[in-house]
Amino acid sequence: MFVSRRCANRADDVGDSAQYTRQLAFLPVLLIVRLLTIVMTLGVLILPASSANAANASLSTSTVDIAAGENGTWTISGNDDGNEREFRWSLPSGLNISTGSSSNLNRFRVRSDRGYLQVESDGRGSFSGTVNVSSSSSGTYTMQNTRAEISLSPRNITVNVGGSSGGGGGSTTPPPTGGGGSGSGSADYTLYIEDGFITINGDGGAVIDAWGYTDANGSPPMVPGPVIEATQGQTVTVEVVNNHNRSHNFVIQGVTTDTGSIAAGSSKTYTFTPNKGGVFFYRDTLSNNVNREMGMHGALIVRSNSNNRVWDNGPSYDIERLWVITDMDVPNWNDRASAGQSVNTGTYRPNYFMINGQGGFDGMHDPNTVLEGNVGEVGVVRIVNAGQFDQSLHWHGNHFRVISRNGNHLSNFEWQDTINVKGGETMMVLYQLRDGIFPMHVHTAQMETADGVYLNGTATLIVGN
Repeated sequence: MFVSRRCANRADDVGDSAQYTRQLAFLPVLLIVRLLTIVMTLGVLILPASSANAANASLSTSTVDIAAGENGTWTISGNDDGNEREFRWSLPSGLNISTGSSSNLNRFRVRSDRGYLQVESDGRGSFSGTVNVSSSSSGTYTMQNTRAEISLSPRNITVNVGGSSGGGGGSTTPPPTGGGGSGSGSADYTLYIEDGFITINGDGGAVIDAWGYTDANGSPPMVPGPVIEATQGQTVTVEVVNNHNRSHNFVIQGVTTDTGSIAAGSSKTYTFTPNKGGVFFYRDTLSNNVNREMGMHGALIVRSNSNNRVWDNGPSYDIERLWVITDMDVPNWNDRASAGQSVNTGTYRPNYFMINGQGGFDGMHDPNTVLEGNVGEVGVVRIVNAGQFDQSLHWHGNHFRVISRNGNHLSNFEWQDTINVKGGETMMVLYQLRDGIFPMHVHTAQMETADGVYLNGTATLIVGN
């Protein structure tokens, strides 16, 4: 019903009677979403505490000490709380890894073709698996945990071959993800480059391998990355610590010019003084957009020196939101890149579309995404399209003014109800809230989905109280 109405004619957004009809037509969808949220919330609240906290796993040790030519073992065990749970570890070069005895596992295998050890429980509660390790060469080998769908402690396994000190001259792995460096602590912002995964909830959702910037050493990647804020004319320093096992970089579009790489295990500090208020796109520009697509992107907000002005001497606002939209081709880009395989960048067929790192089901309830305020209040929305596809964002029942494109302030603001934000571009719009609940969605049907499931893509709500 919602798709046919949208595709038939956008003229239904003009005129009070047509708006009233549309609001009524969309009301059942909103009611269902709200009711499902209440039911799910109540369901979580009434679960016994032991059940709600049952999902966890642990390793028998974080360190295995063996002599060259000898065998060692470590074991993972836990409770999956009735759901299939997956774990992965990297395969260090020079370390022999094989699977031993196991209980209640769907998959327990060494994926040499993809570069990881995979453990997946079968959803029957308690599970365990024993991993065998050996090497003919002295050295220190680290099996980095790259996926853990429930709480896991410890996460990484260090195998010392030839003695607890790890010997000398043996094969070593790249710096481990998480803890590869802590930074100097002297910058205004410290970003850490980490790998891990993000989760898209709801039908069509998935656990997606990702790389990203984060604000805590060793924590999972944030997609989008942490928001960096500055005031017009303020000098800001950002230190970027690369805890990943490959080179990356950090570029703020229209603000910084250093495109040099940051080697694995090293860091770099950037200093800049933004003079223009607005929103700016930061990302990793290496590897022909692969790094950016994997999640390495975020936003810089440059504020005015006056409270609640979009820029110095610019329009005022009452509330604000940041939308970072993106797309991912999970099977052809994320899965292959995370496994260390080559990516054919000439083929890009994204099957996930997100707003602030979420699908639409979460985006319609996230207080930092939903445009909610009092009727008559003026809001500013800063938009960053971190993806590679253009996205046309359509606001039902709310016309807005486009005030900035790619950091350039418009002398004549443009009234619109749909805005086409090209891949890699930024926009700023002003809107005045009306009474009611209205959807905001992308105007391409496929982009409204998560792996084909409708309205779990780029979508949120506009709420005037």
